[in-house]
Amino acid sequence: MAARRRSAVRSRDPGAVARARRGILVVAIPVLVIKLVLAATTFGTNDIVHWGDFLLGVKQAGPVGIYALTFPANNSFYNHPPLVGYLLSFINLVQDAGVPYRFTLRALSSLADVGTALVVFELLRRRISPARAGAAGILVAISPISVMVSGFHGNTDPIFVFLVFLAVLLLVDLQRPGLGGVAIALAVGVKIVPMVVIPVLAIYVLRRDRREFLRWAAGFALAFAVTWGPALLLQFHAVLADVIGYRGVGYSPWGIEQIGHWLGDPSWVASYAGRGRALVVVICAAVPAIAVWRRPDVVVVAVGWSLIGFLALAPTWGAQYMVWPVAACCVIGLSWGAAYNLAGGVVLFMVYDRWSGGLPWNRARATYVVPLHELVAMQVPWLVLVVVLIRATIKTFLPSSGGFSVERARAVPVGRNQKSTEPVSPGTNRGGVTASTAGGGPEISGTREESNDSEEQ
Repeated sequence: MAARRRSAVRSRDPGAVARARRGILVVAIPVLVIKLVLAATTFGTNDIVHWGDFLLGVKQAGPVGIYALTFPANNSFYNHPPLVGYLLSFINLVQDAGVPYRFTLRALSSLADVGTALVVFELLRRRISPARAGAAGILVAISPISVMVSGFHGNTDPIFVFLVFLAVLLLVDLQRPGLGGVAIALAVGVKIVPMVVIPVLAIYVLRRDRREFLRWAAGFALAFAVTWGPALLLQFHAVLADVIGYRGVGYSPWGIEQIGHWLGDPSWVASYAGRGRALVVVICAAVPAIAVWRRPDVVVVAVGWSLIGFLALAPTWGAQYMVWPVAACCVIGLSWGAAYNLAGGVVLFMVYDRWSGGLPWNRARATYVVPLHELVAMQVPWLVLVVVLIRATIKTFLPSSGGFSVERARAVPVGRNQKSTEPVSPGTNRGGVTASTAGGGPEISGTREESNDSEEQ
């Protein structure tokens, strides 16, 4: 036991943390350059055409008035949350300065990927060794899925993923509940998907400290009111129907629904693709929230569960959706994160290559006609997600099962400018969160790392 504790304390070595952080940047920056080159030299997918329509719509009617417009020329459909309208206003300004919008949009997503890699590292290095946390960050940084979605496809999904994990870091580790509430509200302002994460974070902070919950809720409410308020007041019915009620493209070659197609479309397929959507949302919000209510120390894994589960269970699919669980899989386990990136990367390459008519890629025209070999290949990353979801379920409800431990290292309260160095014994409760050893996984010291400590800045 003493040896394991000494090992846990050594894992807090500031030099090792700094080296791991630099290692991520050494890898992430060249990958970022690759994405930016793709963004600068290719047109992208059909989504880029739709974004062009939306930019004109924002110029014509503003970031809120765009909800009242239709775009029949390219069959574009504006279903984005309100924060995106203000983002489009910014992109219009950049385009007026001479930078094409299709580059700016993909550059922002590519920068968000770098942020996600660093945030994942910051979350994990407090729970496992800096070397393994660094490996997870590098895996997120080099993800072939992210390279193709951020650098080529052109959409905002990578931005909301960054904001979700930033919200977790701010709330759970940096003790900034107000900013954590702002971050998750901004994530929901980019895509509606992170709504499944809100109950997890709300229950976590409520269990930890009610005053912190009030600060978190105030930050969320303020950011939500600023970003969503004008649209809800002025375009309520359009936002309700086109954003909150958006049902996807209507056909999914992915997972449960595709299995139903292969079985001859029995009656449950229509129910699953219809009313089943609401059930998926409830499951992906409720299951990890219940886990956090029982064990607040599994909050990071629970957030990953929400994102992984939403793609694995949802009766819809889009190529850009494949980025949702990239970071979450790396949080659950390095090997499964690598497996998902490999399988998903192969599938996305096949899809984009077909849409582009082969290499070199320039303009990809999406089609809903999917050849059989691609349909079969698509089920491989889906099956990986199912396995990862099962593992995440075990980790959240049976955290003593071992493996890639991510329990939060809580600490004995100390003075503002003083760092405690006394480890907390496994099973000792500090402020409602238990420091424990996940059966053979790396033991986590209970040492508190102050948010103003030099190692965290």
